[in-house]
This record gives sequence, structure tokens and C-alpha cells, in this order.
Amino acid sequence: MYREVCGATIHNVSRYLAIPLALVLLMPAGSSRAEMWDFKAGIGPVYGSKFSRAEKDGVGFQTYCELGLNDVLSLTAGGGYTRHFVGEGSAYSLTNLGLGVLYNIDVLVVVPFLSLRMGWLQKSLDQGEILSGLGLSVAIGFDYLLTETFTLGFAAEYHGMLTEMEAFPAYAAFTGRVGFRLPY
Repeated sequence: MYREVCGATIHNVSRYLAIPLALVLLMPAGSSRAEMWDFKAGIGPVYGSKFSRAEKDGVGFQTYCELGLNDVLSLTAGGGYTRHFVGEGSAYSLTNLGLGVLYNIDVLVVVPFLSLRMGWLQKSLDQGEILSGLGLSVAIGFDYLLTETFTLGFAAEYHGMLTEMEAFPAYAAFTGRVGFRLPY
């Protein structure tokens, strides 16, 4: 039954994201390229899940900023908050904050990327229990350059708590990204 509920939830989320995403990707945009000292920042909604029947799924927001070191590497900082209340199990909140490196795979109108961040991760149960520690975040995604300064994108992100791997082994987050870019 959980697979049916989880599958239906993911199916509903993907159905609502597919049409706007397709429309955005069909919009005309000029080409662009990354440069040293490019600055980009943004915010977006997030859907998070541990894909476990014992834990609820959640929604929230994620923020990020990036500073270009050259045409392919950027320093990145990001964080977010997700409130888990959908499904079975105990409700909880998840907070993350991290610093790391982002690798731009290609710089055209659609910019795919890989990101690696180390930082702080906290899970707060409604019953008052708090689990926090050193966290690792690995993301893959893309940004679509609508203009030289405005981007829309999507990222799939893994979060793990390195200090409490048994209690918090894995967490997946799917983020829509709306960004503002200041080319150097």
C-alpha cells in the first residue's frame, strides 16, 4: 500500500511540475556563459521524502547562492527547511545548511550541474526530540537561463547525516529553483 501512496504522491507532484517546466523550456532565451566572479542566488519550493512508510513526506523551501571561480567551478552555499506532515508516521521538521563546490557541466541555455556540500543537518520531531550533526548533500540538476540574469531550474538532492548514519541514513529532496544571476 505504501508504494501505491508514495507512487501516487510522486506522480501528482510530477504531473503539476511537468507542464510549467515544459513551457519554460520552450521559451526563447539567449546563450550565456559562466565567468569568474559570476554571482547567482535563488529560492524554490522543495518536496522531501525518506521513501519510508514509517516517515511522513514534506514540503518546504530551499535557498542557494553561488560565486563563480572560473567558467566551470563555483563556490556554493545553500540551506532549507522542510515540514513533514503528509502520510503515516510521526511529523517532523528538517533543516539543512551547507557550503561546498558546484561543477557546471556545460554553459549554454540549459546549464546542468553537480553540487557537493558539507554542513549542518537537523531533524526535529514534534515530540521534542532533536537529531543534528554533520551533514552531506549531493545534488544534480539544471538551470535554464531565461535571460542573462534570470534562471529557472530543478535539482534532485540527497542529504545524509554523517555523524548519525544509522539513525538518519538518507533523505531525498526535489527542488524547483528560481534564480537571479549577476554576471561579472
